[in-house]
Amino acid sequence: MSDPSPATDRPTPPVALTIVVTTHGEGRLLRPTIHSIARAIDAVTTLDESVELLLVCDRVDDRTRHEVHHWLNRDGLSFAVRSLDVDLGESGAARNAGAQASLGEYIAFVDGDDLVSSDYFRESLRMLRAAPRRTIVHPHRVISFGARSLVWETLATVNGDVDYKSIIRHNPWPSSSVAPAEVYREIPYRSLPPGAGYGPEDWIWNIDTAAAGIPHDVVTDSMFFYRVRERGGVNNRHGASILPRFDFDALRSALPVRVPDASAQGARSFSVRELGRRAYVTARPLVRRITSRLTPEERERIYRGARRVHHTVLRIPTEDSRAAAHIQNALREATEIEPAISWTAHHYDKLARWHTDDDGYTDALEYVLDAIGDRSDAIVAVPWVGIGGADLVSRNYATAIQSSARFRGKTTLLATHLPERTVHELIPEGVNFVQVPKTLDKMWPDLQRRFIAQIVVMTRPELLVSVNCFHLANALQLYGRQIADGTDVFATLFAFDRIEPGYPVNPITDDSQRAYLDDIAGIITDNSNTAALIEEILAVEPPVLQVHRQPALDTVPALARDTQAYNDVRFTHEDPLRVIWPHRIDTEKRPDTVAAIARMIQERNLPVQIDVWGSPVLSSDAKQRMRDLADAGVHYRGPYSGGLTALPIGEYHALLLTSQSEGLPLVLVQALLCGLPVVASGVGGVPDIIVDGRTGLLTEGPNDIEGFVTSLERLMESIELRRSLIEEGYAFAAAQHSWEAFQTTVNETLIGDGSSVRP
Repeated sequence: MSDPSPATDRPTPPVALTIVVTTHGEGRLLRPTIHSIARAIDAVTTLDESVELLLVCDRVDDRTRHEVHHWLNRDGLSFAVRSLDVDLGESGAARNAGAQASLGEYIAFVDGDDLVSSDYFRESLRMLRAAPRRTIVHPHRVISFGARSLVWETLATVNGDVDYKSIIRHNPWPSSSVAPAEVYREIPYRSLPPGAGYGPEDWIWNIDTAAAGIPHDVVTDSMFFYRVRERGGVNNRHGASILPRFDFDALRSALPVRVPDASAQGARSFSVRELGRRAYVTARPLVRRITSRLTPEERERIYRGARRVHHTVLRIPTEDSRAAAHIQNALREATEIEPAISWTAHHYDKLARWHTDDDGYTDALEYVLDAIGDRSDAIVAVPWVGIGGADLVSRNYATAIQSSARFRGKTTLLATHLPERTVHELIPEGVNFVQVPKTLDKMWPDLQRRFIAQIVVMTRPELLVSVNCFHLANALQLYGRQIADGTDVFATLFAFDRIEPGYPVNPITDDSQRAYLDDIAGIITDNSNTAALIEEILAVEPPVLQVHRQPALDTVPALARDTQAYNDVRFTHEDPLRVIWPHRIDTEKRPDTVAAIARMIQERNLPVQIDVWGSPVLSSDAKQRMRDLADAGVHYRGPYSGGLTALPIGEYHALLLTSQSEGLPLVLVQALLCGLPVVASGVGGVPDIIVDGRTGLLTEGPNDIEGFVTSLERLMESIELRRSLIEEGYAFAAAQHSWEAFQTTVNETLIGDGSSVRP
């Protein structure tokens, strides 16, 4: 996209440059800011160019108002000073008001607590008047001072140093810019109220103008002094902000990635400096993981030291002598106006140099956005699709949503973790499947949350369902308002995992503030017991709290009465009662209980054989668990996927569930529909479907070894009991967990149009 040519019939503005300073609550900090601007204006007047200063007062406090009046009433200035009172409450709208009220042919923006070098405006005007087309210019070197000291050199789009990937990952320029007035009026800053959580307004404006084809250039050797505050200020207000939706395709077209010259790249690849930089960037993710448990202050001290070693060892060259002299002069000028800069200026050569590293963020974001494409009206977010009840739940929601008239052909199943665990054959037909690249797991946790939130903001689905997706749950904690802005967000909570007995955890409850609960549309569980627990812990009540009884099979089969469970009467060691345990071999499923049951069975010399199907997913000690099971006489039959019906369940007489925490395990629903009696620990939502003595047999919990063995003995001794459990269990599951009932629930509570076109 090219920038349209400026109009030529517009009347000549009365002044060449209007410097707009937006003020809010800077108070005394405004004094040195305007002193630096006044010095820079004096340099402009040597070009016989007229300049005005416009102070935009947006809900200013009394101290700031006093400072504004000080400059309005000051005598002996070489420029006019005006003020504009507005009641807007946010930076973008205040800047737009200043642009509309400006009299200058060009406009320069400066925040009310920053400083500029004396040559900044003069050289900006020279560049802009000489530019072949409308251009936006920024200061060359940015010096952060105050709560943080560092240096960064800004880059230009005109020579390809800033491409679309770098501008999406980082804001390459400070908040200050100078451009023709018509640029600011034709492409105004977005109005981003602080409470909405979007920003910073100058970053998204830089993206919008770059996407419109307007080049951004750098005023060589000019300097900008950016005040970093411990509290207050724009940089802190935007700490939990995220970019609003923008035209990704236009930006990609306007700022393509430049392919470097092969010979130059070859020579560059052998430089010690480049090798050192690559080593530093490569090692940084590992260092971040190692230091993840430290406080932010401790981490910053370590990183600052590493950066200094990096610069010292590699002897990164400083600026040439001419530039060095110019820099030192600008630093001295600035410190005379604002002594708070002195320590930063004194250590200038030793300051950390910030630059935009390519950490894979934009590549991953681009891949996901391209893969979702126009199928973003509904998104079901999951860690992976493979083994376990939650995977079946995610497929249930994806299938039900996709089959509705509203979202047919517009539904995406988004997996955020461990792509190797997804079984692609399980992806519902017609649903768009997108896997987030593994780059996500290498990102710093706060960046992971920003990444997930940015996907939602950029795709803006009408409906978003998170099925045990801890990445999305974590993102909601920081970006709940932005994620739910125009999107109906539903999160699932089926059960609590436990770090160890007595310590329940879940991504939904791990955030102690839980402010996101006021933003999302609902919390979904699958059983009444967990619903009651959620209500007491999170203070979430219906209709925000919803119980969705999940279907376990696509269709309810006829009850199978020709199985061994329904017909076998006599059991021996040669022909034992065969029990299936088909779960993840992970701690919360309690495979250790299975081993203890098997040992008691051996002690009592009972003709019972336990077969384990499944694989470890979250355990780190899987090999030891497998050895323990084998030593106890348990038969391991291997991994499986596709649900209980993928196994030879007709050969078994009972299903065993030993979990220490559960929602409502869909494997139990499948067992009842397939005519298999259940012996289960009475935890979580299990009693919602297993009524002791009627639809199955319950124990007091995973440690009730005696209860498990006694229940198996009862099944072995009484065919009447087995048949009774099979008949009543089947009837209950068929009535409560049919696909038709689930589809109706989804249509009424999530989709809202009551329609369904079942494939």
